[in-house]
Amino acid sequence: MIKRTVTGVIMAGLLFLTLWLVGLSGEYTLFIFDALVLFMGAMGTYEIYKAVKGSDNEVASGRRGYVLSAISLVVMCVITFPLTYFFKYMGLLFALIISFLIAFVFYIFDEKKTFSDFAANVFALFYPMGLIGVVFVMDRTYGMIPVLLGLGISLVSDAMAYWIGVLFGKKKIFPKISPKKTYAGCIGGIVGGTIGGVLVYLIFELANFPTYVLFRFDAISEVPYLWYALIGAILAFFSEIGDLAASRVKRSVGIKDYGKLLGAHGGVLDRIDSILFTVSIMAIIMEIVVFCV
Repeated sequence: MIKRTVTGVIMAGLLFLTLWLVGLSGEYTLFIFDALVLFMGAMGTYEIYKAVKGSDNEVASGRRGYVLSAISLVVMCVITFPLTYFFKYMGLLFALIISFLIAFVFYIFDEKKTFSDFAANVFALFYPMGLIGVVFVMDRTYGMIPVLLGLGISLVSDAMAYWIGVLFGKKKIFPKISPKKTYAGCIGGIVGGTIGGVLVYLIFELANFPTYVLFRFDAISEVPYLWYALIGAILAFFSEIGDLAASRVKRSVGIKDYGKLLGAHGGVLDRIDSILFTVSIMAIIMEIVVFCV
């Protein structure tokens, strides 16, 4: 618990340092944040590739591991940012299509590859790099506040769910998928998400912590904190879904953590699994908000 907390504090400190640097020159220094996100996406892609390739899941594959096209994954990591930078969501679609076609070609001409190999390859294109591409579109379309909502709510929700689950959790929700998930932790996570949303409001909108801002909820509402609280509760729910999804994948491929880069937090993908869901849902919320307003 102590190692996990210390690691989390260090990561939070690095995040605020990055956000402060981004606030120095606006869009130009936004590349610093994008570079950090791209690194996390590339590491997450490597972790999912290694996990799926080394899978011992006899139920799913009938043999050891899946045979993936590493080239398609590398191409996805390389082209996602430039394409989303210039073409936004259409660029993300282009990146997925190009990488998908490369994976398809390798599947067609390699008779040793099964359809399960190809399906696993496509999954690895979308998760995590396909969802990471949403962050690149979001921060340049709406600025950092919507991205920070997805990020901050996930982190606070995860921390609150963990501590409440440890202290008060008894009854398990999905013991076969995630043995440590409890009803108390789930409720704590929803409350934590609501608190996380309000914290983002207090720090980045009310206190104006310097970062790259294009969209603010106080521009569309006289009670923006209610928006942050509501979005916090919604995203916290999807944060827990994202965490369960990652646990389901890990259990399917027979591993406990995706890696060891972040110490007590496991690998990069162990840390961003729920964030991938919350940021993606936040992107949908932003499109709805902008369309309605």
